[in-house]
Amino acid sequence: MNSILYLVRDLPGNTANETVDMVLVSGVFEQPTTVVFLDEGVYQLLGDGTKNQRKDTASKWSALPTYDISDIFVLEASLISRGIDPRQMPDFVTTASEEKFTDLLRTANCVVSD
Repeated sequence: MNSILYLVRDLPGNTANETVDMVLVSGVFEQPTTVVFLDEGVYQLLGDGTKNQRKDTASKWSALPTYDISDIFVLEASLISRGIDPRQMPDFVTTASEEKFTDLLRTANCVVSD
């Protein structure tokens, strides 16, 4: 079965909710799924309105492990450039280096970006 890599780059909002739904559907159909939060997308994991007052998606993302989606990463460089401590990230998220991110891009059969 082909693997899908979802890149979450945008702030919480309507597009983010659609992305969460797509990822969850992949999980329901047991598609090998990886999610990487980068750029402004890292704010979707905070869920406290730090960056904006748009719809909170953090609680939806926390459901990923329930759908057997366990390859969930946040790009370390995106956290550093925004002054976010990696310890603020949820337990189900792993910090990824640029090298790891490149490997994920290289090995995915399909890449979907919001």
